Amino acid sequence: MQTKWQEIIAELKKAGWTQTAIGKECSVSQSAINQIKLGLTKEPSHSVGEKLIELLNATMEEG
Repeated sequence: MQTKWQEIIAELKKAGWTQTAIGKECSVSQSAINQIKLGLTKEPSHSVGEKLIELLNATMEEG
C-alpha cells in the first residue's frame, strides 16, 4: 500500500495544523512540509513519514 503523503498533510491542515507546526513536530522546516504537500518530495524520510502518520492518527482520535 502506498501512503498518500499529500492527503495526510491536507487532513492535518483541515484539522487546524499549519505547515510550520507540522514541520516542527517532524523536526523539519515548513519548506520541507510544503515540498511534500506539492508532491516535489515523493517519499519523505522514514522518521518524517512515521511522525506524519502519528500526527494524523492522534488528530483523528481527537476529532
